[in-house]
Amino acid sequence: MLNVKNNTLIIIVGLIWLLASFILLFRAYSWIDLLTQNQLIIGTVLALPLAIVKSYFIFHKLTIKNIYRIMNYGDTKISVLNFHILKDKILIVVMIVGGSLLRHSSFTPKSVLMPIYFGIGLAMLYVSYVYFNFLIKESKKQ
Repeated sequence: MLNVKNNTLIIIVGLIWLLASFILLFRAYSWIDLLTQNQLIIGTVLALPLAIVKSYFIFHKLTIKNIYRIMNYGDTKISVLNFHILKDKILIVVMIVGGSLLRHSSFTPKSVLMPIYFGIGLAMLYVSYVYFNFLIKESKKQ
């Protein structure tokens, strides 16, 4: 197993969320040419509240719990693959499978997918910020 100190794990997790956000934002961006101007405007307007709701009511709470869980390990090295609780692992799998099913479904138009991917991508970008901001604040304390 890949075992690392808590600060290193927070960096890794922050980078994973950042990478995932870029993937979703890139997918949303790649569909822009398929949308009319009205679909793009409406999609963007819908994506922003989705990002806010997803950020504050789901991801923020999850992120804070993960940060405190990681920091409570102290100096013990933590497995990069096993620090999530089962509930978090299920959420991750559901999001990946759900996104893949939506993306590959012929029933879901890109005008519907674009705001979902854009909103969740922005929310994930916010989460990576929370992880990195925590580390910056921690480094200033020392």
